[in-house]
Amino acid sequence: MATPKKPQDHQQKKQKPVDVEIEIADPTADEPERIRKVPGKQVTVDGIEVRVPDEALDDFEVLDDIRGVQDTNDVSRMPSLLRRLVGDDYRRILDELRDESTGRVGAAKASEFVFAVFEALNPSS
Repeated sequence: MATPKKPQDHQQKKQKPVDVEIEIADPTADEPERIRKVPGKQVTVDGIEVRVPDEALDDFEVLDDIRGVQDTNDVSRMPSLLRRLVGDDYRRILDELRDESTGRVGAAKASEFVFAVFEALNPSS
């Protein structure tokens, strides 16, 4: 006789990404302080607010990093992938992921976070 399924704990509802405008540093020789405002999405993952420009999701090199991680298990591409997604927020996010007792950002924890960001950006998947 098959054992009945146990009820799952109440899981948090997936929140839809919020449309936001993101300021990106885009210096030029003529305008070293130049800032571009671009559309993007904001999600919260593990209590960390993440803002991803729409243009980061339409980036060929992001696709290459994703392929490298998925097809060849090349987890060394995860930092590049996160950096391409969040730009200037990269250090802030790493600091929020940092283990207070060791001062390190665990590779497994950071990798899970990046995948969770993708899932949050596309909640219907």
